Amino acid sequence: MRKNYKALGLDIDGTLTNSEKIITPETKEAVIKLQQEGIHVIIASGRSEYGVRHLADELKFDKFGSYVMSFNGGRISNYKTGEKIYDNALPLEIIPEIYDLAKKLGLGILGYEKDNLISGNGVDKYQEYDAWACKMNLKPVDNFPVYFSESFNKCLLTGEPDKLRESLECVKDHFKDRLNVFLSEEFFIEVLPFGVHKAAGFPKLLERLGITKDELVCVGDGLNDVTMIEYAGLGVAMKNANKALFLVADYVTDSNDENGVLKVIEKFF
Repeated sequence: MRKNYKALGLDIDGTLTNSEKIITPETKEAVIKLQQEGIHVIIASGRSEYGVRHLADELKFDKFGSYVMSFNGGRISNYKTGEKIYDNALPLEIIPEIYDLAKKLGLGILGYEKDNLISGNGVDKYQEYDAWACKMNLKPVDNFPVYFSESFNKCLLTGEPDKLRESLECVKDHFKDRLNVFLSEEFFIEVLPFGVHKAAGFPKLLERLGITKDELVCVGDGLNDVTMIEYAGLGVAMKNANKALFLVADYVTDSNDENGVLKVIEKFF
């Protein structure tokens, strides 16, 4: 199955990092070596740019000019230069509507301001977990609908898994073809500009890099990874992935606690 692949797209949580939210030394060494050999490595995450910077630094993205696709494809940046290849943000005027619906449904809501996660409807354990994993500050405010002076790329709705499953269709129906709404984790509902998802971001980047999707390998574990797994020339699901990924993946690697990403690099690069 080995081909002349030229790029590797990696989800973070449940994929690149293990259950302790760290990149193992073996995987880190392999990813750095790939970049040294001229292979393009792309972090493709639902997190903000600030939420991935400590991992990008570990992998020496600043040295090699590798790319970060943040907010589930809403923004793509060259980590070394800061150049934005693509940036699709939520209009500020829709934030109050998202907030009002979250409040009506009893869900938490997060927005983004540099290295701060802005919480607008009470802090819950899932927001605290996200702040810890992303190494960002969690800042509760009582004026969420009018707090932001600059647009940002997504809102994150949080809550108990049962409540989110019950609320998902309501949020989808409310925004219909105005926003893209989906579960990324059982306790996170993503709310993004319409048409934004991980697969939508890759064509813009691959055109810049001068390579085709057949030369791209993507690895992921979550529901927000389905589109990029389907899109890539080789789509890889982690053994710990959501079952939906097994239906679309070309290959299943070991889990994130068994250096699954390392096995992909060794097998296909």
